[in-house]
Parts: sequence; C-alpha cells; structure tokens
Amino acid sequence: MVNVLIGSKNTAELDILYQKLANDKNYRVENVTTGKDTVNMYLKTNPDILILDNSITDMSIEEVVGRLSSNPLERKKCNTVLTLPLDYNIKMNRYEKISQVVYKPFVEKQLSNVVKELAIDFYTPNLEIGEIDWLLQSLNFNYLSGGYRYMKKAISYCYYRPEELEYLNNVLNYLAFEFNTTYSQVRDSLNACIRPFNRASEYNCPDELFKMLYNNGHKLSLKDFLERVVIYLIKTKKQGRMF
Repeated sequence: MVNVLIGSKNTAELDILYQKLANDKNYRVENVTTGKDTVNMYLKTNPDILILDNSITDMSIEEVVGRLSSNPLERKKCNTVLTLPLDYNIKMNRYEKISQVVYKPFVEKQLSNVVKELAIDFYTPNLEIGEIDWLLQSLNFNYLSGGYRYMKKAISYCYYRPEELEYLNNVLNYLAFEFNTTYSQVRDSLNACIRPFNRASEYNCPDELFKMLYNNGHKLSLKDFLERVVIYLIKTKKQGRMF
C-alpha cells in the first residue's frame, strides 16, 4: 500500500485524483487544505508521496517544502510533486525534496501517471493473514491464546502503517477500539501472548528472521518484537519472497 498526502484547496483536478486513489485498494490517501495542516499531517503520517498544490492557504509551497526540509533526512527524500500554473515562478534554491513539477491544466492522466511512477518505489505488497499465522506459529505462538488475534491485527496494522510502531500506545488503543474492548485487556493479552516466544530457545522460522529477533539472549519487549517482525515482513515482501 502506498500512502499519499494531497495538500490542495478547491482544485477540481486534484479532487478527481483523490477520489480515484481513495477507490484503489493499493493506496491510502489523505487530503488537507492548508499549509499548516499539510506540515502537521505529513509529520504525523510520514506519507510516501506528497502532492502539493499552490492553492493551499496560509503558507506558500516554498514555505511548506522548507518546513519539511528542515530535517536533513527529509530533505533528501525525493517524494514531492508540485502542481502549479504555467506562470508560477518557484522561489526555491534547493530542490532535493521535489520529484516532479506538473503544470496546470493537466494533460489527460498526466498527474496520475506521475503518481504511479513514484508509487513503484514505495508500494508495499499486500500481506495475507495466512502469512502472519505461519510466522507466529513458527515462533511458538499459541493460536488458541487470548492475545493471538490481537497480535495478528497489530502486525497487519503496523505493516501498512510502520510509522505507528513508534507509538505503541496508539496501536493498543486502535486494537481496543477495533475489538470493542479495553486498553488494559489488549495490553495484558498481548504480553501474555508473547511469553511462549520469549521462553523458547528454538524456532522454526527462517534464519534471517531469527537473526533480527535475536536479542543477545534477552527477552524482547512487545514493542521491540512488533518492530522487528514488521521490518522483516516489509523487507521480505518487497523482495518478492515468501516464507
């Protein structure tokens, strides 16, 4: 799945693109209308692609790009598409973050083709529930345990939203809402679910996964376990390999 953020206000062409991406299961798309919201949403969701139109209010596109480029790593992340009128004079000295500029009015499918080309580098292949089952059971997880369904959902959720791994509380709150239960119930069930993994000394998982999970003989926390498993899954699936 490719995460796209559109910063635009009342632009018919971009509204059409938003609807098209929203109806495509390969994309997760957010739309904001101001420069401030663009910066805040970008920092919150860490999108793969940013489409930035000069129609946004309260900030210029140069200011938005400047704010996002204050971090050296973000500056080098060439993931931004600017949509501008032909007579727009870009006032920027550095363009590392700008992937392409598409001028309005758009030629048919021009913008969507640009997004598709960029998406190739960011697309995360779909993850099957059966693959999560195989992975967990190869690590000695008990599929009959109370926390097993929470663990499957947590892995699936974070696989498509790896930025959420930084905030475990957000993930647990999401699971509590999804399963109509309490935060403490989810937390305690997941911690109980991970115990057989931490107690085992041998696993049937691939060597690469074992190396990622090996913690010098120490138990992994729930957060560390989720992070390492999700990173392994993303890396493996993008290489086109199965377990």
